[in-house]
This record gives sequence, structure tokens and C-alpha cells, in this order.
Amino acid sequence: MNITRENTGDLTATVRIEILKQDYEEKVIKQLKDFQHKANIPGFRPGKVPVGLVRKMYGKAIVADEVNKIISDSLAKYIQDEKLEILGNPLPNEEKNHDYTFDTEQDFEFYFDMGMAPEIVLNLSGLPPVSRYMINIDGTMLDSYITDMRKRYGNNIHPETTGEEDMISGEIIETGADGEIVENGTKKNAFINISQLKKEDAKKHFSGLKKEDKVIITHDFFENPEEEVKVLGIKEEVANIEDLSFAFTVNDIYHVDPANLDTEFFGKVYPGRNITNEEEFREQVKKDASASFSGETDKLFYHQVTDTLLHEIPIQLPDLFLKRWLTEHKESTLTPEAVEQQYDSFTESMKWQLIENKLIREYNIRVEDTEIRNYIKSYFLRSIPMNTEDPEAEKRFESLVDTVMKNNEQVQKINDELYTGRLIDVFKTHLPIEEKEISYEEFITLASAKHDHEHTHEPEHHPGGDHDHNHDHDNDHSHNHDHKHEQ
Repeated sequence: MNITRENTGDLTATVRIEILKQDYEEKVIKQLKDFQHKANIPGFRPGKVPVGLVRKMYGKAIVADEVNKIISDSLAKYIQDEKLEILGNPLPNEEKNHDYTFDTEQDFEFYFDMGMAPEIVLNLSGLPPVSRYMINIDGTMLDSYITDMRKRYGNNIHPETTGEEDMISGEIIETGADGEIVENGTKKNAFINISQLKKEDAKKHFSGLKKEDKVIITHDFFENPEEEVKVLGIKEEVANIEDLSFAFTVNDIYHVDPANLDTEFFGKVYPGRNITNEEEFREQVKKDASASFSGETDKLFYHQVTDTLLHEIPIQLPDLFLKRWLTEHKESTLTPEAVEQQYDSFTESMKWQLIENKLIREYNIRVEDTEIRNYIKSYFLRSIPMNTEDPEAEKRFESLVDTVMKNNEQVQKINDELYTGRLIDVFKTHLPIEEKEISYEEFITLASAKHDHEHTHEPEHHPGGDHDHNHDHDNDHSHNHDHKHEQ
């Protein structure tokens, strides 16, 4: 067997694979003998079928199968040995390939076209500054945070009448348009936070009530069925019933008397910080509130960086080969017209993949299994209290982590998230950054616009090979090859 490669362009090549009889004959003979022993042909005893008859009946298929195996294995090995970074998969060159019958031919030659990945040159420090937005916690937002904290640490009291900041509990019973109770209708206890109702009229209906007072609740109390489901705790199909109403009877009234802004309150919120006055407390709350947005601001920063890198780093692709591959590979359902329409999205996605893989290799970014396990552990520890001194509890906890680790889709999602975090750290360290302080409303506008843009340009199929951060941590750019040649 002989493999040679001829460059046909800056980023394309054609590989010629020559397969001689001696490359496959031994395996063909072995297969024929296996068939001879297993074949059940009328007129012959099992195992006594002449090998010539077996070859006549099955020889073509066996030769074709063995030749295809040699093509697939040798092409994959050649790409690995030559350290070729290819895009997509090799495609048979229909102009040069022969239509073999696998009957009388003994030697074969096959040609495959390949698209090569371009060399990516990175110089992060030489790029234009990238905006990194920091959310400014203004006075109104800060007051809202502190109000929520004061309620959280406040005292619960039970006033005689309801106000718009109160919560009420009671029983709701489904009634019809005539006001009569619906037989087998919804009947349940509900807990309503008046301040969270969106309609001002609804808040007024629930204000000034006393225990045992009754209110008829209708669809008009809510902006949409989703709010009704959330507030009343009813099923979605119930909220969509026309002329639905509920008779609500007040059982109890709850009011939170906010905690005083004093050292006792400061100590409960920030134990051990020794905050002694309101000014220090407000400053700490502002700092923590700003930090709480880091995940969201980092996500936007990451998208800002990807836009910059795609715009600033010149990347040439083998366009004709890729368009052909997008229509000809075995899983493709795209027409040439669809490829033309979506090609810009395909190439943007591929270019980012090439840049990302280059960053991962150049900055030696890796994610180990232990890091994924620790991520899962920290997630569960936030919601599942565990006695670390109890060996049995630790064993059960590790078993829970093991279960998640068997979910390949979930593990890959965590793996990608950790890789993205590593990339963000690289960007923060090596890119020129221009920090900008904006309001939360401005941030939401920017983030929403970016999300809408990405959704609009998301390609249906990805044209490239694997990312370098797949969970198996392979960096050999291996590809699957399926180049069957029909008899």
C-alpha cells in the first residue's frame, strides 16, 4: 500500500491511496474460510462447501469490505502521522476515482480531497482594547437591596388589616361564572405576596382585608396566565379556563417589620466584618452587589472578545471544499442553495473554533476530571447540607457525584463552562481592556442585543471538526472517516 499527497491549493490537497492485492488477500482468504465453515448451501454438508464456490458467491463483497477497511484505517493513520489539521472530512474525488466492480480487479487506487486548517497567528496584546462593562449599583438599586435585607432579617407580625406590602394566606375555591362553587374544582391553600402582584388594581383589592374576609379573584387580577399560575399555585390548564374565578377567604395576615439599621443588623448580615455605621454597610452591600453580577458581565465580556478576535484575526478558509463538504458529507441534509445562504454563519462558527483551539493549545488550558467532580460537589453542597465527619454521608455524597459523572451530556456542559472560564481568565490577563461603568438597564440592553444577534446567526450545522476541549481531552485532531465504495 502506498499513500501520497498532492497540494491542490493553499489549503486543499488530494491524497492518493494505492492498494495492492497483497495488502488485503490474506484477510480475504481468512474471511472466505470462515464463510466456508459457516455457509449453509443446499447440496453441500456444513463445512464442505468448495472454497471456489464461496469465493464466487461472496468474494466481491469480502474484497470490497476489506479494501474499505484499509482505506478508512490508512487514511486516518496518515492524517495522524502527518499531523494534518483538516476541516470536515476527506471527500472522494469523483473525477479521478474509478468505478471498481471488485470482481476481476486486483489492485486499486483511490483519491480523496481534503480541506486544511489555516495557521492561526495570535497576538492578544496587540489587539484593540476590548470593552469590559462593570455594572454601577446606583442609589435606587442599592436601596432596594438594603430594603430586601432588612425584611429578611426583620420581625414577622400579624396585623389586623392587610396593606400592599403584606402577605396573606387563605383558602381558594374554584367558582363558575354564576359565583357557585365548581364541583370537583380546584380547592387549595394559597399564600399571596401582595407586593409582588403586577397590577395596581389587584393590590388594592387585597388591601384593607381582615381575617375571614372574602375576595373573588378573577383573571383580571393578573397580567397573564403565567402570573396567575405563579401567584395562586394552580395548574396552567386551570388558569386558561374561561370565566374562571376563585373565592378566597383570608386565614392569616403577615407583615415584616424591617430590621433597624444598627450594629446588630450589620453583624447579622456581615458577621465578623465589624461594620459600625450605615455608610460602611452601604459601601459593603454595593461592593457585594457589583460582584454578584460578575458572571453576567463576564459572559458579555467573553462575547465582546469573540467579536474582536473574529474581526481582527485574518483567517482564510478553503471555501469551495467546505461548501462541497457541507452538501456531500453523510449527515448533510443541506442543498447547495441552503449552504450559500448560511455559509457566512458556518464560517464564523468555524473561525471561532479554530481561534479557540489555538488559544487552548497556546495557553495550555486543560480541565481535569477532578475539577469537574469538584464543580459538581460545590453545586450540591450549596443545596444539600452534609456532615463532613460522617463517613456514610460522605460515601452517599460521592455516589451522587458519580451518578452525575456518568451523564456525558451534563459532564460535557460543565467541561465547556470550565474551559470558558479559563479562556476569560486568559483574556483578562493578556488583552488590552477598557473598563466601562454602566447602569444595570444599559447592561441588560447590551446583553439582550448580543443574545438576539447570536440567535439570528446561529448555524444549523457546524462545519468543523471537534473542539480541543471535548471531555476526552484529545489534541490529536482525529476524525472519523467513512469512505465506502459500493460494489
